[in-house]
Amino acid sequence: MTYPKKSLLVIALVLFAYSSAYAAQAQAIGQKLASLEKINGKFTFAVIGDNRSGDDVYKKVLGMVMERRPDFVINVGDQIIHPGNLSEWDNFWKLSGPVNVPYFLTVGNHDANNKKSEDLYKEQVDLPGNELYYSFTIGNSLFIVLDTYFTDQNKKITAEQYAWLEKLIETTDRRHKFVFLHHPLYPDGLGFSGCLDAYPKERDRLQKLFVKHRVTTVFAGHLHLYLRKTFNGMSQIITGGAGAPLIAYEELGGFYHFVLMTVDGGKVSGEVIDIDNNVKDKFILSSH
Repeated sequence: MTYPKKSLLVIALVLFAYSSAYAAQAQAIGQKLASLEKINGKFTFAVIGDNRSGDDVYKKVLGMVMERRPDFVINVGDQIIHPGNLSEWDNFWKLSGPVNVPYFLTVGNHDANNKKSEDLYKEQVDLPGNELYYSFTIGNSLFIVLDTYFTDQNKKITAEQYAWLEKLIETTDRRHKFVFLHHPLYPDGLGFSGCLDAYPKERDRLQKLFVKHRVTTVFAGHLHLYLRKTFNGMSQIITGGAGAPLIAYEELGGFYHFVLMTVDGGKVSGEVIDIDNNVKDKFILSSH
């Protein structure tokens, strides 16, 4: 089949625009990672999650986060309400305008639930690797972001993602290791279920890998509350309080909040701050 010259020109322009956009995106994430790699010594980062459907709370949480000037922010998922909804992504990025530091996202079940919404997610984000699961390093710390809602692998880390994770965590020489995913391994601290515990065999394999390689802590969302607890030798922090409807009483962790973490050499500390600027929890994580 032959194409008119005009059609060939249009195709060439489209391909050039796509390749240029891809190159610009790759350069942008490269610049973000390069800026973080320059950090030498103490640094801070904020962790939030489950902002979907709570725009006013999300705006306030972000404002409070940025007042503390973290080096970067990580969202543990459910950035929008309906998977694959472009207008909701537009709204999310508009609300996220105040974030002027690298912003790392995690796939939640409201963000992507099939191949089409996964593809849109990857179009919306500017993240390392395949953008669904990835890692980056800062100083003596390794950060690993996982996808617990991969198409056909919902609520488990398995197949190629697990193989990638296992190799990464076994070969790193970083002192601190932080893992971020949307669904908790252990949601039953308050009687909940239906997260990675839906597949106990895969969940237990993941937990054993984290304990074996001394993961500093695992951050999760999905449950709209705050809960810090150690399960079977693994530290887990659930932070799902950035805007979605709360699912517990305040005394059981049901309050809007964010987590601010500080890494200072061998010391890792954190504090949990609610939207009334109250410090609800302070802790030091054991160093290895």
